[in-house]
Amino acid sequence: MKSDNRKIKTSHETARVSGREGFKSELGVDELDILLNISETVTSNLDLDEILHCVHAYLPKLIPHTKSGIFFYQEKTGRITLQSNIGLSERLAKLFTENTEQNFLFKKLFETKKSCRATDILTVEEIKKTLYFQSALRREGIGVLYGIGAPIILDGNFIGTIQLTRPESRRDFSLKDQRMLELVAHQVGIAVKNALTYEKGLKEKEHLITVLEQKVKQAERLAALGRAAAIIAHEIKNPLTSIRLSLYSVEKKAAWRMDFNEDLNIVKEAVERVSRTTEDLLHFSGNTTLLIKEIDINELLRDLVTEHKKHLSSQMIIETSLHKPTPLVLADHEKLKEAFSNLLSNAIAATESGGTVRVSTDPSFDRVVVTIEDWGDGISPEIQQKIFDPFFTTKQSGTGLGLAIAKKNIEAHRGVIEVESEPGWGTKFNITLFVQHPGRNGVV
Repeated sequence: MKSDNRKIKTSHETARVSGREGFKSELGVDELDILLNISETVTSNLDLDEILHCVHAYLPKLIPHTKSGIFFYQEKTGRITLQSNIGLSERLAKLFTENTEQNFLFKKLFETKKSCRATDILTVEEIKKTLYFQSALRREGIGVLYGIGAPIILDGNFIGTIQLTRPESRRDFSLKDQRMLELVAHQVGIAVKNALTYEKGLKEKEHLITVLEQKVKQAERLAALGRAAAIIAHEIKNPLTSIRLSLYSVEKKAAWRMDFNEDLNIVKEAVERVSRTTEDLLHFSGNTTLLIKEIDINELLRDLVTEHKKHLSSQMIIETSLHKPTPLVLADHEKLKEAFSNLLSNAIAATESGGTVRVSTDPSFDRVVVTIEDWGDGISPEIQQKIFDPFFTTKQSGTGLGLAIAKKNIEAHRGVIEVESEPGWGTKFNITLFVQHPGRNGVV
């Protein structure tokens, strides 16, 4: 080819754009190349914003102009939004989108769903007298005289426009420009349809994934319910058996006026075990609504350690490192206390044969890290993956809800609980609580 701007005459090289009245126009190689690039952009991309800006960037090369915009129209609200902009100031963009009654070109495009030039609607002298033209002239200091627009159509519905303007010093837009703009508007309509189809498919996939996730969670809940039923049956059936046998023994011994205090102690212990199981279940299944107030974590932990020390053997030591000032944390005092109490009880149980449990805090600007560490036998990696599961326990007695309750309460505060442990080297629980702002009603 000798020149990209020459007209293509042969049947293989000529591109003709037919208008509604049989209008035909020959396109140059540059114009064909631009239209091809626009088509490739539309068919190879699903990001609508990126497509609009890319297509719009080609427009000045395809149809020389000074100012233009791609506008979307929302039929339900009657609102017009500017999606892509070339040369329109904030004031002029506002004029285009908010004064639709004065925008005679937009009104014509909306009513006919066909492209047209401003001079097809009004004469030059009539355009100069319109409020729309006067507003643009006064605000921008220019005469936005010549205009052209094409509707963006989706499934036969008007969804927006592409509008171009030229000052009075330039010539009016040609019929060829009009047909060219129709092609571009058509491509934008295709882009919108592709984007909506993709979005619909994505939402359907997300819905399917959500349904599947719900089914998995339901299955997990049923499995957990099965485990809970087995544990509850075991935890309650055994004490009830002890109670029944002990009461039978009391009845016999009472008839013979024998001492039955030992039997009553068995009954008492069995009742306490049932009560503890029931209480754990209530705590675990209860709601996570938090009654928020400012809490000094160090003070809470000191009080908790003092309570636990009352029941320790002489071989057990609890060390604390709570001397650093900590920022006040917005939290539910009772739920945090319950979580830390369960962790501390586990640490004490792990070192019941004798050893040290350490409780410490590490504050920073926006968080407080609480560490509860024991020198027990540690936890194997396989067991670590299960310790927070409801009803999982390695103890002969207990419901396996202590750590599950602790995790639930801490996560309700948007905190994080992590475990570090190696067999033979003890276990460390790190709890991170973030400094938060109170809600309006003091409840999270």
